[in-house]
Amino acid sequence: MMRKHASSCLIVMMLLALLLSACTEVSRSGDPTATPESFFPATANVTQSPLLPINPTPTPNLVNPNPVRITELEYLQEDTNLLIMAKLFNSLGDAILRDVQLEVLALDATGNRLAQQRTSFRYLFPNETTSLVQEFELNSGLVITDVEVRVVDGLIDRQLKYQQPLTIQNTSAFRVGNDYNVTGWLSNADPFTYTQVLLNAVAYNASGQIVGGGQAKFDFVPEEDQVGFSIPVNSRRGEEVDHVDVSPWITSYSASLEGGNWWNALGTQEWNFAIDQYNQITGGAVLKNDTDQILTETFVVLTVSDENNRVCFASNSYYDVIWPEESVIYAVAPSRLPDSCQGRKVDLVVVPGELGQFPADFNPLLASQAAFSDQDTVNVSVVNNLNASISKARVYVIIRDSTDQIVGGGYGTTELIRSGSSLSVAVPVAYLGNQEELSITAFATLPADVEFGQ
Repeated sequence: MMRKHASSCLIVMMLLALLLSACTEVSRSGDPTATPESFFPATANVTQSPLLPINPTPTPNLVNPNPVRITELEYLQEDTNLLIMAKLFNSLGDAILRDVQLEVLALDATGNRLAQQRTSFRYLFPNETTSLVQEFELNSGLVITDVEVRVVDGLIDRQLKYQQPLTIQNTSAFRVGNDYNVTGWLSNADPFTYTQVLLNAVAYNASGQIVGGGQAKFDFVPEEDQVGFSIPVNSRRGEEVDHVDVSPWITSYSASLEGGNWWNALGTQEWNFAIDQYNQITGGAVLKNDTDQILTETFVVLTVSDENNRVCFASNSYYDVIWPEESVIYAVAPSRLPDSCQGRKVDLVVVPGELGQFPADFNPLLASQAAFSDQDTVNVSVVNNLNASISKARVYVIIRDSTDQIVGGGYGTTELIRSGSSLSVAVPVAYLGNQEELSITAFATLPADVEFGQ
């Protein structure tokens, strides 16, 4: 299947129109025989007396300075939650720093280590600055007075001809309670889909002081494409976030997937999203497994942006299982957009899952009797045709108007459904139009963590 990527215009009380996007290719060549040099040249082993300190004061190395410079470092502690934010700069203009290993430390007033974490990322490009955010959950009563970020290892590579493939555009910060949601676009210029990309967000006030931060993982960044992201960011109480820097990391857990026929495994047969009178995003899609095998962990990214291309809303989720040749419904739970961001366009990206296995060889669930129970709820009857109880099910609803276009939808989960029985589930929905002129389609499926019993 081809990758399913589409965009549409989104106007309050109006339906959406299709839009496609693409990015440019970046060179990824290098000399495979070249040997990168280490940040820290090897030294002879020294036998130490047992009386020497375990961590003696290091001797400054002025001949081989560390190529990674810490340009900013700040922390934020609220009760037991600790955030450490830093900026790291590659001082070399002719080399990529590879496999950078960091140690993040939090200390009390007497210098005791109260929190410690190792972290790493794959590349720091020539003269590039990247953000680091590390979160700790402390024991109650502990107070941090100092933090450190140490570069403990890495390689200097002057041969690899590779450019930063991941870039961030149009970041915005929207207040949610005492904190913020940071949104923006994550673009990938490479002809590879990257997995397990880490996003680090550092928040600043109008004076340029660090006042908060947050971190989020993006499981799939499609090749030569862009996706919207949303990162919860904690901020210092009483501070107003003026702007945010977001840095993407290709980590040691990341993989690069070449394009190919695997994109053809899944088709998007129909989709539409809209914004209702309460400024909520709603709608859905019909997806079809075009293979004769089970697809697991299909990844769906939905992004809503305004007329200035600011991201108002971004969500990503897994569709855990789609059986061979099965058509399924995908829908989002109605979600309110920020009042200051009026959605005009929507972007839907579907990354097909893996061909795999699932405990059930077929979908044992049937959704029926879908009907409005009030203005914002649809009741759905879900029948379990398996000879065993099912711990829970996912239920998706799409709502169509008289022209058969999708104008709304919703999503919900059930409680345990016993073998050969049915259960009614209330699904929150949002939609455009009058109920009398609308029709409802419901679909039930199994989540990855479902449990079967007698």
